[in-house]
Amino acid sequence: MIPLNPSRSVLLMHLTRSFIGRTLICGAILVSMMEILGLLEMTTPILERHLGALGLVRYALLKLPALTVQTLPLSTLIGALFMLMQMTLASEMASLRAAGLSTTRLLTLLLPSIGIISVAGILTQEIIAPRTELSLAKWWNQTDPKAAGSGHGFWFHASGNVIHIDSFTEGGRRIQKIAVYHRANGGDLTATDTAPEMVYDTFTGWRAASVRSLVLKSNRVETTLRQDVSLLPARVTPDTLIQLSQSYPVLSCWSLWTILHRGGASSLPKATYRMALFAPFTLPVSLCAMLFLALPVIYIPPRTGTRSLLPIAALAAGFGFIVLQGLIQALGNAGTLPALIAVTAPPALAFLLGGAWIVKMEEK
Repeated sequence: MIPLNPSRSVLLMHLTRSFIGRTLICGAILVSMMEILGLLEMTTPILERHLGALGLVRYALLKLPALTVQTLPLSTLIGALFMLMQMTLASEMASLRAAGLSTTRLLTLLLPSIGIISVAGILTQEIIAPRTELSLAKWWNQTDPKAAGSGHGFWFHASGNVIHIDSFTEGGRRIQKIAVYHRANGGDLTATDTAPEMVYDTFTGWRAASVRSLVLKSNRVETTLRQDVSLLPARVTPDTLIQLSQSYPVLSCWSLWTILHRGGASSLPKATYRMALFAPFTLPVSLCAMLFLALPVIYIPPRTGTRSLLPIAALAAGFGFIVLQGLIQALGNAGTLPALIAVTAPPALAFLLGGAWIVKMEEK
C-alpha cells in the first residue's frame, strides 16, 4: 500500500472540513428560510387546533429531514462557491496551483466531501425522512377535529381491486365511507362492497360492522348485507393508508420496491414510483454536478476580486440545473420519458456544461 503524502493528507483534511462546514452553514440558512415560510402558512391552523408553541416546534422538527434533503443540492453548490471564492480571493488557490495542484487533482480532493454529504443525504432520505413525514401526517390527522367530515377522499389499488375512501380519523385507524370495486383479470367490474365505517384492530385487522355487497351476474345484480367483514388486505395498515392519502409521499426504497414488484397498495402511477426509486442513487451524481458548476470560480483573477461575474454565472447555472431537473422529472413522473433517462439527463447536461466551461477557462 502506497502511503499518502503528508502534505496532501493535510490539504485533503482542510478542504473536506472547509467544504462540509460551509455546506452545513448554507444548508442551515436555506432550511431555516423554508421552515419560516412553512410556519407562516401553518401557524394559524396549528393555533386553531390549540396546539400552541409546542405544536409549532413539533411541526418544524418533523419537517426538518425532508427539507434538508430537498435543499442539499443547492446547499452544496453555494457551499462550494463560498469556499472556492474565499480561497481564490485570498490567493490560496494561486499558491496551490503554483505548487502544482491541477484542476483535476483539486476535483479529486473534493470528492470525499461529496461522498460524505451524499451518504448523509441518502441515510436521511431512506431512514429518517419517511418516518418523520409519516409521524407528521398521523399527528396532523389525529389533531384535526374535522377529519371525519373533511371530504378529502382518495383512490388506490390493492390486491387487484380499486378502493375509494372518503375520509379517516385516529391516525388512519378509523375509516369513514369505504367502497371496494372488485375486478376480473381483464379489468371488468364484477362486484362492489360498501361500508359506512371500518375500524382497524392490531390483532384482527380491518373490520366493518355492516357491509352492503353488489354482485354482477349475467342478467341481474344481487344485493346482500353482511356483518363483521374485512374489506382491506392485511398488508394495508393505518400507516399505509396515510401514505396513500398523500399527493407525493416520502417512501423508502424498500416501500417503493414492494409497490412496483410485490403488488403493494398504490395511489400514484407506476412511473412516479420508479422516479422516486432512482432518487437516492442519483443524489451523489447531482451533488458532483453542482461541484462541477461551481469549480470555474477558481479562475477569478485575484485583482478582479468580487467584481467578477463568474460566481453569479455559476449560481445561475446551478439554479438552471435545478429547474431543468424539475421539468425533466415531471416528464418522468408522467411517464412521458423513461425513468432512467429522466434521472440521468440533467446531471449529464450539467457535467457537459461544467466540463466545457472548465476547458474554456483553462485555455485562457
